Amino acid sequence: MVKNRRLLPGIVCLVVSAVVTVVIAACGGQASGLNGNSTPTTPAQAAIPSVTIKAMDFSYDQPKTIPAGLVDLTLVNNGTQPHQIQLLRINDGNYDEFLAALKKNGPVGSTLQMVTGAGGANTIDPGGKQEVILKLTPGEYASICFVSGSDNVPHFMKGMIQHLTVTGSSDVTQAEPQASTPVTLQDFAIQMPASVTGGAVTWKVTNNGPQLHEMDILKLHSGVTFDKFKQIMSSENAPSGPPPFDDAGGIAALQTGTSGWIKLNLQPGNYVALCFVPDAKTGKPHFMLGMMTNFTVA
Repeated sequence: MVKNRRLLPGIVCLVVSAVVTVVIAACGGQASGLNGNSTPTTPAQAAIPSVTIKAMDFSYDQPKTIPAGLVDLTLVNNGTQPHQIQLLRINDGNYDEFLAALKKNGPVGSTLQMVTGAGGANTIDPGGKQEVILKLTPGEYASICFVSGSDNVPHFMKGMIQHLTVTGSSDVTQAEPQASTPVTLQDFAIQMPASVTGGAVTWKVTNNGPQLHEMDILKLHSGVTFDKFKQIMSSENAPSGPPPFDDAGGIAALQTGTSGWIKLNLQPGNYVALCFVPDAKTGKPHFMLGMMTNFTVA
């Protein structure tokens, strides 16, 4: 899950720009039909609140709390390096205990067993942004950037990890976003179309597991083929100079059986989708076990 920016992309004051609005469908709650029977009204649906989190070198400008349920989260990279935000719900222990385990052992199996992957906005370059829609349950969370630079030090070790609390009830009635493209993550493959439409689109990403999985999207530079990219990724030594791709966002790691939505605006070109989460048995990133695919944007 930790990534070297010489070769690899990231895995991952806040403004609440919308508040939950409840619309009452009908006055009185019931309407009488011709036969005198009461007809129940359609349950009111709450809007999806929007929040913006700013990434910097090396911290997040975010609120202390956000509401449970579906949340539209936008990460804006105001830093000078690539950044992501991975939300992890802490299930075993508290935030301080998880932070201590992460700094001592890294994002290995024993540490990841303490948390549930709740998604997030995957790696974007400086000046970029990534919008995702996540379904969050109440509890304590950690906001984390797993990206590392040329010094091989992951950003969370430089302070880019913060405590977040999700409050309220996740049982609120909300309409799920409409998606143009379904994507399925599994051990170990990414199932998606070989060619997709560019412009403003929404994809639904589902983890069919059983392990934690993410979807990181890279736009290959002109002249870089998928075969060439795979050679670079399999090399023991990072190539000199800047990476042969641009970070195009994606969704951070999701727990098995859960889904999230990515809002994208991809330009025409050749892309790669891959997963950097470490395998529970071997410790290898999942892309080394086959969880990497290419696609084109028309």
